[in-house]
Amino acid sequence: MTNLNNHSTSNTSEEPELSMEELDAKWDALENDPEFRKKPFWQRIVEIGKVVPQSEWRKHFPRDFARNAEHYMYGAPTEDEEK
Repeated sequence: MTNLNNHSTSNTSEEPELSMEELDAKWDALENDPEFRKKPFWQRIVEIGKVVPQSEWRKHFPRDFARNAEHYMYGAPTEDEEK
């Protein structure tokens, strides 16, 4: 069984910037791979996560994770705004 905590979140400055076309090509390759489609859902999610560079994860995910989930989902005030 694969350990879901094995992915690295270290700052990888040597990571090349990928264009949207390159990311789309990687996604298309995964999506059209019959072996990929046979894998359990959680394994597919892990593989998709590996296609997206860590720099993109850092840009587009909130740093506070679930603390302000209601803000991100429903527009409620953030914890910082309430204080």
